[in-house]
Amino acid sequence: MTGLVNADAPRPGAVPVTLDGGPFRLSDARRLGVSRDRLRGSAFRHPTRSVYVSAEIAADLELEAGSWALVLPPSAAMFGTTAAAWYGLPVPRDEAFHVIVPAGDVVPRRRTGLVPHEGLGEHEWSIQRGLRVTTPERTWLDLASVLGRTQLVIAGDAMVSGGLTTVEAIQVVSAVTRRRRGVVLAREAAALVRSGVDSPPETIVRLIIVDGGLPCPQTGLDVYDDGGGWIGRPDLCYLALKLAIQYEGDVHRTTKKRWRADISRDEVLLDHGWDVIRVTGYDLHRPAALCHRIAVRLERQSLRLDLPLPR
Repeated sequence: MTGLVNADAPRPGAVPVTLDGGPFRLSDARRLGVSRDRLRGSAFRHPTRSVYVSAEIAADLELEAGSWALVLPPSAAMFGTTAAAWYGLPVPRDEAFHVIVPAGDVVPRRRTGLVPHEGLGEHEWSIQRGLRVTTPERTWLDLASVLGRTQLVIAGDAMVSGGLTTVEAIQVVSAVTRRRRGVVLAREAAALVRSGVDSPPETIVRLIIVDGGLPCPQTGLDVYDDGGGWIGRPDLCYLALKLAIQYEGDVHRTTKKRWRADISRDEVLLDHGWDVIRVTGYDLHRPAALCHRIAVRLERQSLRLDLPLPR
């Protein structure tokens, strides 16, 4: 049995019909009568020990994971930043392929490109796209030991918005975990994770606002007019005071169709009594100025609508 693999799925280690469909072991090639000299030629790559792949197949995480799956033990699961990459989370990943096995299992030997770990719990892994990986909640805890606060919240927002887990599940696992590296940061960051976040810059803007002492805005909230008609879904907003905060990335500026759509979107909000603050990458490097701008607009909306400022 090979590692990383769903025990109920066909074994990737089975003899391939051809050698151009994915990674294969040296022993498989030998059974098909392929010589070592041919494998050493330009038609194949050698991603790890005893594993080869057609040179025509693009190198990516799918190929890397499939290659390691042929030689790792059955209990191994993708771990840490490797697991995060497998889930498609927008966090930095080092070049090594990280795996983890349960405590007491044989730990794979560390080799070039592979970093093994020990301590996987019985219910801390699942099968995703046919391969074994730590659960989103366990991945969250592991990321807390290698990421900073902002990147960890970005990861949590992406997990929740991508349907991998919930805000509550992240908060619970962070609260009940003891004596684990990074768990204090995990608890702090878990309290800041939100649903309905579409991009890392939106997370960064929200954290700038919170760190600047302002109330935390709502995320991904559909807003309606007085008659119940839908008028928009701001990136961030203070609903009672009708203040929307929209992050405008470069794609908003360089794509004419998107730029026009953004203007129309904001005009609809303005027509219904909302105020709109547009934030760019320039503002992310000037957090104090951004927070001041938001505070001024909150005060203005509070006076205009005769409503108290949010706490």
